[in-house]
Amino acid sequence: MVMATQELPPRSQDRDLIHEALLYRTPEAFAEQVSAFVCAGQTAGEPVLAVLPPDSLQCAQRALAARAAEVQWESMLELGRNPSCLLSVYQDWIDLHSGPVRVIGEPVWPGRSYAETTECLRHEALLNHELAGAPVSALCPYDAARLDDAVLTGAELTHPQLVDDAGRRRASPRYDVPLEVATGARWPQPEPIEPISEHAFSGDLQSLRHAVAGDAVAQGLDRERRSDLVFAISEAASNALKHGDGTCTVRLWSDGDEVVGEVVTPSALTDLLAGRRRPDWDAVDGRGLWLINQICDLVELRGDERATVLRMHLHVAVVPFTGRALG
Repeated sequence: MVMATQELPPRSQDRDLIHEALLYRTPEAFAEQVSAFVCAGQTAGEPVLAVLPPDSLQCAQRALAARAAEVQWESMLELGRNPSCLLSVYQDWIDLHSGPVRVIGEPVWPGRSYAETTECLRHEALLNHELAGAPVSALCPYDAARLDDAVLTGAELTHPQLVDDAGRRRASPRYDVPLEVATGARWPQPEPIEPISEHAFSGDLQSLRHAVAGDAVAQGLDRERRSDLVFAISEAASNALKHGDGTCTVRLWSDGDEVVGEVVTPSALTDLLAGRRRPDWDAVDGRGLWLINQICDLVELRGDERATVLRMHLHVAVVPFTGRALG
């Protein structure tokens, strides 16, 4: 069924978030629509941040030619390796400027794992909630010719507006309540891969750190990444002491070239955005999950009123640090 195109309100200088998914099918269409988005922003005096995977970044830079010098270019492989870091990157861009800004972000591309893609879509949903009142135009390209239908459905669920190859805009027929989508209920987590190591925690952080460091699964990481895993699990367990009943269950397993650490606490998850906001420099609390997001390659935070599940993925070797501010 062909849906009628819905004309959307014109952009203005005094506005809230505009969040669009560009469903492109050819590199030429991608280049044309990204160029139009950038040029419109430059004409309006709106600074543009583009966070793209390498092929898309090069394509956009070629298309923009001399205008490319006016764009802040960043690699999605670095800043968005863990999608939980992206919201703070966008907030940094907003904070750098006094008026409306533009962001281009392509977090999903063919080859990203199920877990990575799911976290990218959850990020897109949370962006709608966290930046709802911000003067931001965000364009998120999705390769409609190569991505699975399930991913494209996710793009429609998480973007109020859709853009096609010809630049036509319409309201998304599937767009849903951001915090409901962000729970991840539509995208269940797979079961851990055997063999699984398990450690119970009841308050002794030192013993837990020793147990994780010496675990056979953790030995698959190089020395620096093993230290990162121990730190991340220790921080998660510390949260159980501060905000829960002081107990949690830790599980470790290998998944291809990653080690996954999972911490389950019998306490409710009350903030889906926990760990995604950059803490104030003088904040006493709230740094644990933030730091976990900076050192892990992927973080999955799920939960309900009964339990919180935190999965932390680390590649077996060090990958360059992503958690930096713009500017």
